Amino acid sequence: MKLKNLNNNKTPSGLKKEENTLDKIMTAAIIGVIVIVAGIGVAYIVFLQPKVYTVTLSVLGKGQVSFQPQGGYQTAMQVQQGTTITIKADPDSGYKFSSWSGDLSGSDNPITVEVQKDMKITAVFLPST
Repeated sequence: MKLKNLNNNKTPSGLKKEENTLDKIMTAAIIGVIVIVAGIGVAYIVFLQPKVYTVTLSVLGKGQVSFQPQGGYQTAMQVQQGTTITIKADPDSGYKFSSWSGDLSGSDNPITVEVQKDMKITAVFLPST
């Protein structure tokens, strides 16, 4: 996607004319463009919206999983790229938390993760013995 110079493609003498492209910022969605006409040319201001990803939780065994900062037991939440969330597994009576599987591994509980993509995470609960 190219931005076009709106002053009839004229460049004031002594200034180098350059193509303006958005190729390097295609990882974000454009939500608005403001064009400011200056005395020596045109300036472009682009507002970007960060990517939003979905974190989906499921349970294997008997228990529940909660997110922070939103709190409460949920099966999914949407967060902006780079957001740090904490996920906590709470076993039902007679069960214990064992581990995380899917896009998260390990057995830390609660666990903190920085969201950089859509994630599917399963909390594994085993019967207490």
